Amino acid sequence: MRWKVRPSRNVAPPPCAAELTAVLACFAATSDLRAQGEGTNGCASAARQLHACMKKGGGSGKRQGSSINYLLSRVK
Repeated sequence: MRWKVRPSRNVAPPPCAAELTAVLACFAATSDLRAQGEGTNGCASAARQLHACMKKGGGSGKRQGSSINYLLSRVK
C-alpha cells in the first residue's frame, strides 16, 4: 500500500519575507555584509527595515502541527 501526502492548500507567506529579500539582494549587489554603508550603495536602511519588521512580530508564535503524523500513527 502506498501513502500519498498532499501539500496544504492555504500556505501563509512567511513574515518579513519582503524585507529579508531586500536585505539579501542588497548584500549580493554591494557586498556590504556589515550593513554599515548609507545611501545608494549601503544596506543599512534595508537592515533597519528588516530589524523593525522582526521586532514588530507578526507570527502567531504557535506553529500548527501537521496532522499527517497523527493520522499515520493511527493506521495499523
